[in-house]
Amino acid sequence: MPLTSSFYSKIEQQVAELLKAVNILQAPVPVDQIARFCGAVVLPYELGNEVSGVLVYEESRGTIGYNASHSTKRQRFTIGHELAHLLLHVNKHKSKDLFVDKDFIVKWRYNKIYSQKEFEHEQEANAFAAALLMPKEFLIKEMQKEKYAEMTEIKLIEELAKVFQVSIQAMTYRFADLNKFAYAT
Repeated sequence: MPLTSSFYSKIEQQVAELLKAVNILQAPVPVDQIARFCGAVVLPYELGNEVSGVLVYEESRGTIGYNASHSTKRQRFTIGHELAHLLLHVNKHKSKDLFVDKDFIVKWRYNKIYSQKEFEHEQEANAFAAALLMPKEFLIKEMQKEKYAEMTEIKLIEELAKVFQVSIQAMTYRFADLNKFAYAT
């Protein structure tokens, strides 16, 4: 089931409040600092080729592990993704919870069958990470700069990806989501 415009609105509001609380006013967003502000421990791990990140929730504390061998852009997205699991999906009534993320989008590449709820959680975590790393208001403010006025869409996405320290793919998906829900009723 696709995410709804009300979910995106809720995430945008939650991210805006979080950025305000941490006094983050411009890109690139220090996602590790925000995760720590939310009470998470953030650590690099050697996780092999397939695992991007993990969230271990134990004794009312979340530990986010990200793959030390991945690119910095991927690490940043992973931290945001795992933070989303911590804020949105951890059952705080359980003494322990674990999220292991081998992939974020292409779930069908692996043999594991995902439940609808697991798939929705992954979509939600991706949406949260994108909103956190590429806040709507920051994007709008950045794009108003004169230097972007004559750029093609492809060049604009490439340049904004650099400013926000995300991949071109992440920036492309973010624009697609923002465009999709800008006109939703």
